[in-house]
Amino acid sequence: MRLVMNERQDVMEPEVTIAYREMSVSIKRIADFVRSVDETILCRKENEEYAVSLCDIYYAESVDKKTFVYCERDVYQSNFRIYELEEMLKEAGFVRVSKSTILNIGVLKGVKRLVNSKLEAVLLNGESVCVTRKYLKDIKEALQERGRR
Repeated sequence: MRLVMNERQDVMEPEVTIAYREMSVSIKRIADFVRSVDETILCRKENEEYAVSLCDIYYAESVDKKTFVYCERDVYQSNFRIYELEEMLKEAGFVRVSKSTILNIGVLKGVKRLVNSKLEAVLLNGESVCVTRKYLKDIKEALQERGRR
C-alpha cells in the first residue's frame, strides 16, 4: 500500500481518497477509521454536556452501572452502556480489554506482564489499564491490524 499526501492551499477541508482495484477487509477498515475521525459522542462533566471526539478517547470503563469515558486529561460520563460503546467504537479502533473496559488501540503504548501473572496496558499518557487474559488475543489482533495500516 502506498500513501500519497499533498498540501494544497486551495483545499478548505481535508479530503481522503482511497484508490483500490477491489474492496477488501483492509480497505473497509481504513474507510471506517477515516469516517470515525470526525465522529463524537455526547458526554457529561460537572452537569455540562460535551461532544467528545472519538480520537480523544483513551478508554471507557463501566463502574457501578455507570460508564466513564477517559481522555488524556479529562474524565466524562456517558449514558451509553459499555457494550453499546464497544459496538459503536469497534470500527474506530477500540477493543475490549476486560469485562468492564474498552480501549482505543491508537493510544496503546504496550502491554506488560506483572509479577502476579496479570497484564496491564500502558497508554501514551502514562496511565495503565488492567487487561484480562481472556481479551489478550483481541488486543494482539488489534495491534497487528494497526501495524498493517
